Amino acid sequence: MQRPTVIFDLGGVLVSVDFARACARLEAAGGAPAAVILEAIHSGEDKLAFDTGRLSPHEFAARFCASIGVRLPYATFAEIWCGIFAEQREVTRLLDEIGKRADLVLLSNTDPLHLDYVRSHYGFLEKFGRMVLSYEVGHVKPARQIFEHAIGLCAAGTRMIYFDDVAEYVSAARACHLPAEQFVDAATLRRDLTGFGVL
Repeated sequence: MQRPTVIFDLGGVLVSVDFARACARLEAAGGAPAAVILEAIHSGEDKLAFDTGRLSPHEFAARFCASIGVRLPYATFAEIWCGIFAEQREVTRLLDEIGKRADLVLLSNTDPLHLDYVRSHYGFLEKFGRMVLSYEVGHVKPARQIFEHAIGLCAAGTRMIYFDDVAEYVSAARACHLPAEQFVDAATLRRDLTGFGVL
């Protein structure tokens, strides 16, 4: 029998994300007000280009720093940019148990700096057999193509379920015929995984 596949988002599910922390540090380093920096992160073209692999880490750092009016060595910017995560251990401790009965796939809007940081600081990424990363596939959620890429990793007829904290992305996944549930907390996740038959 084909093993089912459980697909996880990264930020907001496996790790918490606090961009406000980075914005405050960039403001303190001489940049624009933190609120302006946060808006540039959420809606700026440079961040989108970085997340879709159209800018290298060094190119992104130079362009983003210029756009918010701060001058920093690349290494300093990279450290600030990545100092926003905390492992959600109530979630990641479930991965070994899930992996006994299902294949694990990561599906994330992310950039190479963030992915490398998470990989080097936390051990849970090694539990994922496959990853669909926006900067590698050139598309970000909620684009249909990124969900189709994840679905395409699985053999025809494979039972799949996807967990994301963003309701818009859950809806987009479902529109692509990828069963999905919104992540709220570890208790709800455990209930959903039990219903799916992997816990």
